[in-house]
Amino acid sequence: MRRWQYQVALGLIAPWLLWDAWRRYRHARPGHRRLLEQFGRLRDGLPQGGLWLHAVSLGEVRAAAMLVSELQARWPNLPIVISTTTETGAEAARALDLPHFYAPFDLALAQRRVLARLRPRLMVVMETELWPNLVRAAGRAGVPLVIANARLSDRSYERYARWGGALLREVLSGIELICAQSPADRDRFLKLGAAHAEDCGNLKFDLPVSEEVVPVSAERRLTWLAASTHPGEEPQVLAAHQAVRRRYPEASLILVPRHPERAAEVRRLVERAGLSVGTWAPDRPPGDWPAVEVVDRAGLLAGLFAEVPVVFMGGSLVAVGGHNPIEPAAVGRAVLHGPAVQNFRPVFAALDGRDACREVADSEALGVAVIECFDQPERWAATGALARGVIAEHRGAADRLVDRLASWLD
Repeated sequence: MRRWQYQVALGLIAPWLLWDAWRRYRHARPGHRRLLEQFGRLRDGLPQGGLWLHAVSLGEVRAAAMLVSELQARWPNLPIVISTTTETGAEAARALDLPHFYAPFDLALAQRRVLARLRPRLMVVMETELWPNLVRAAGRAGVPLVIANARLSDRSYERYARWGGALLREVLSGIELICAQSPADRDRFLKLGAAHAEDCGNLKFDLPVSEEVVPVSAERRLTWLAASTHPGEEPQVLAAHQAVRRRYPEASLILVPRHPERAAEVRRLVERAGLSVGTWAPDRPPGDWPAVEVVDRAGLLAGLFAEVPVVFMGGSLVAVGGHNPIEPAAVGRAVLHGPAVQNFRPVFAALDGRDACREVADSEALGVAVIECFDQPERWAATGALARGVIAEHRGAADRLVDRLASWLD
């Protein structure tokens, strides 16, 4: 792709962007979303002359939290302002007690407005947000731009290699530094034309790790969790749960769709499978638990990982590429997962190398695995301890990244 083609495409979708901004504004809680921020009109009072940190959504903000902690410890007077795209990301960003705004669409004028308003010393973008107009505007404003915790899945790399063309090479050449999650990610960026890419490790390994495996409550001994599931995956999970209940009739499943707005659709799937269903509620007494509890809110997985003994990570029995197993492993929960984990291949490879997770091929194998975990809880808890140890060994990415940022912040 060439720059003029990108600009034409942006012009064509501009009406949709305006409609999307209006839709998000209407559905947000009062006072939380500001309509014109996505077009570069920021409110007064945001700090200037500091660091602009951009994290798209909830997962990126959680990773950014590790970085923020290290930045504030090293430069306590450094102003940090954070932008997000999604509402779940915004909620997590506000919890960091940082000034927040919604990131602009990649319109040239909007990006110039934001940079002129913030006048940052440095911009750090989490993971893989390669926006051509942002990179160009930052270069013209003299603002160094760093990609932190960068990753490229197999699919993303192939797509960039095929369609990126001259525009991608221009974007990558305008980025001061790409701090990749793994050597494989670093090599992919270099092959695409990045001038400076290094392996700094995965910030998500820097999640707080419990000193020992978090004990499971006695009531939840026969509960398992299907986390971040996708369309086409829930029927497989439910088939596995039916097999589990043939062995353990009292077994329960907490089912968390990746997108909470699908909760009603998932409830209907459970009903059609002939299983009792309810919306997950933390205060429901054990005697009232249905066979399946569906979670209809974001941001609850961290607590649920610590509550149940068996975790299946979704997006892996369908062609999505899996989701990150670090958070459950950090509290001593080994995970079950399907074969499609290319989005987090280095993390799963580290766990697989220590026999600290288990792959299942299909719904039948998933059911068998859950039953075996319930049959041998001590053995599965020991596997969870191994997973926790792997996470602890890989910590330190935040320190390495902050050391690299020092040349712009000291």
